[in-house]
Amino acid sequence: MGLLLLILTNLAFPFAALAVLLSFLFSTRRGLLKHLGQELTERLGLEKEGTIPQQAVWLHCASVGEVLSMKETISRFKKFYKRDIIITTSTQAGKETAQRNPEVTKSFLVPLDFYPSVRRFIRIANPYRLFVVEREIWPNLLEAAHRAGVPAALLNGRISEKSTRAYKLLKPLFVRVLSPLKFAALQTPEDAVRYEQLGLNERQLIVCGNVKYDTLNDAPSKVPQVDQLLTKLGWNGKPILVLGSTHPQEETMLLRAAPELIKHQIKIIFAPRHLERTAEIRATLRQSGLHHAFISDENFDKNTDILCADVMGLLQSLYARATLTFVGGSVAPRGAHNLLEPAILSKTVLFGKHFYNTPNTARVLLESGGGVLVDEQNFKQTVVRLLSDTAQLNNMNEKARKTALSFQGATDKIMDVVKNYEQRKS
Repeated sequence: MGLLLLILTNLAFPFAALAVLLSFLFSTRRGLLKHLGQELTERLGLEKEGTIPQQAVWLHCASVGEVLSMKETISRFKKFYKRDIIITTSTQAGKETAQRNPEVTKSFLVPLDFYPSVRRFIRIANPYRLFVVEREIWPNLLEAAHRAGVPAALLNGRISEKSTRAYKLLKPLFVRVLSPLKFAALQTPEDAVRYEQLGLNERQLIVCGNVKYDTLNDAPSKVPQVDQLLTKLGWNGKPILVLGSTHPQEETMLLRAAPELIKHQIKIIFAPRHLERTAEIRATLRQSGLHHAFISDENFDKNTDILCADVMGLLQSLYARATLTFVGGSVAPRGAHNLLEPAILSKTVLFGKHFYNTPNTARVLLESGGGVLVDEQNFKQTVVRLLSDTAQLNNMNEKARKTALSFQGATDKIMDVVKNYEQRKS
């Protein structure tokens, strides 16, 4: 039954691909196709013989975030296997990010999950090992690797309850492609239960934690730049609330609370998740009547109360100088961004109830007292209360850092799993 479903997906693929292409051509997003000609060779697995390093260790990542989270693992693999490392990603940005890693020999866009395409890529690459990262479960990719005799495993794996329910509708297909995996190094016990429901057996499942937390930066490099900024603003010694990765709903919540926060001498910095919204944010701040500025303008005065961090690469350094932090995508229903980025810097973390992307970190932060749940109704009061009690806040800050440290170590566990597998094989 699994083979039949795999055949049916491949028969349907050309029609599905054509439908997607037509939808782009007749949509306002058709400009995204401007590089399609350059990408077509890689998307169809049409690389020339000799263009891909042979017998390399191959990691497949979705995009930028997964590539960055695997940086330490890639370094460890390079030393352990003493082979070339190749990376495939689903996005151009991910490919470019991988290629900037000096320990990556070469990066490619992954072929579309069409059996002839992935089979050809694997034939040309002849990889030594395949490691699929997080949620990149592509049936044809795994089937082709298995048929070619390439050992495959899942690294830093995760799967949502929603995806599990959907995949169970095609369970014979997933049993077929997942069963040959040599092991699955997973983030949480819940992930292990869900993968077991899809056909993996208990011996294949190892809970290692999330490697993303091993990359937490507790010494951000741009703190001196932030210190200069705060001096220009005249904010030194004042309580500073930093909101990271905000979405429109959270910025509305902030602006409603801002007049009261400003009355309590609280200064505010927020970093939008998507910088392409800057023009919209400028208009909103003008309408608010608040004394505001944008970092990119470099035009500050002592009357500024709210600062928009409309630049890349500064958020962690801003967290380092915060008195209190909020992590976005959590009041807005986006699953929450990385709650431990400020926590590792000994900062109490405020966040909303929509933390389904990081349920374990949210739960432990709340239980330890290093995090506080907020919503649009209690946000203002919570900020004022916490910033008025220095002793309590310092205690919570310490608990936040201890929580962040408790989530580290996944990379070491993954390497132990890899070494055990290789020893058994030899």
